Amino acid sequence: MTKIFSILFFSSIILFVSCEKKNNTFDVKVTRQKSGYGYQILKERKIVINQPFIPAVQGEKAFKNEADAKKTALLVVKKIVKNSFPRISIHELDSMKIAY
Repeated sequence: MTKIFSILFFSSIILFVSCEKKNNTFDVKVTRQKSGYGYQILKERKIVINQPFIPAVQGEKAFKNEADAKKTALLVVKKIVKNSFPRISIHELDSMKIAY
């Protein structure tokens, strides 16, 4: 009886560990550009998004400060984690008070 219990117990542990959710953590890195700031989103130290300019804004305008770049990058990460398309709109930029 204890042998069966031991087998079931260890089988349960193996099943639990193998079904554990993969690590979905992302890192945000603010980058310095010639005319301001941009950002990179990394997963496992590999760049998955390199955004040197403000998304959704016509032309190539960099963020005016590091805080704006970081706020926008964190919103993109939030969308990725929710399995949503990581597109940023002008409305979202305005609601975060991002200057462009």
